[in-house]
Amino acid sequence: YCLIHARRKVRHRNVVQFIGACTRQPNLYIITDFMSGGSVYDYLHKKGSSFKLPEILRVATDISKGMSYLHQNNIIHRDLKTANLLMDENKVVKVADFGVARVKDTSGVMTAETGTYRWMAPEVIEHKPYDHKADVFSFGIVLWELLTGKIPYDYLTPLQAAIGVVQKGIRPTIPKDTNPKLAELLQKCWHRDSAERPDFSQILEILQRLSKEVGTDGDGRQKTKSGFLSALKRSH
Repeated sequence: YCLIHARRKVRHRNVVQFIGACTRQPNLYIITDFMSGGSVYDYLHKKGSSFKLPEILRVATDISKGMSYLHQNNIIHRDLKTANLLMDENKVVKVADFGVARVKDTSGVMTAETGTYRWMAPEVIEHKPYDHKADVFSFGIVLWELLTGKIPYDYLTPLQAAIGVVQKGIRPTIPKDTNPKLAELLQKCWHRDSAERPDFSQILEILQRLSKEVGTDGDGRQKTKSGFLSALKRSH
């Protein structure tokens, strides 16, 4: 019921819209927007498609706007990953799946393991208190995934990845040809110390500056008709 109450208040262009729910046994379900474009995970890993830098910035901007809104409403997602990022018919990316989301309490910290190991912040893996910056860590992994088209730590099992992140401080390898400012953002997002990670309002500022530098508008959308939509067409 707390989950439904939290979802009822959520209305944002980059968050999948809650429509209704049934809470009577045995018919428990939640109704949301139909996202005809499928997940970013499927686009990358099942269709074998990839993003160019302008599209990466656009998608990252969409995600950051949705996450910034959730955090402003004291909602920590806790399972941010490409499988939970869905595209509508206009290829707008929206944050989805609040199955493990929680409303942050007044102390500002939470405990208990949740999410998926490959995208999970070390403090969450270790069952330590955490806050909204755990989502920022996950965003950093998502951004790397957008950049490379690879599954994080694909050479490790999920459990091995979790142990490596916590005990050895491993992070995905940033390609050498990555835009320096984007590489810096990745490193900030997955910093071991959550206090050193930027919040999503700061991430948005960085992405919008980068978008202008690479020839997209302030929303990270290309000024030409080519780009993400064309890439989608080429993938079919």
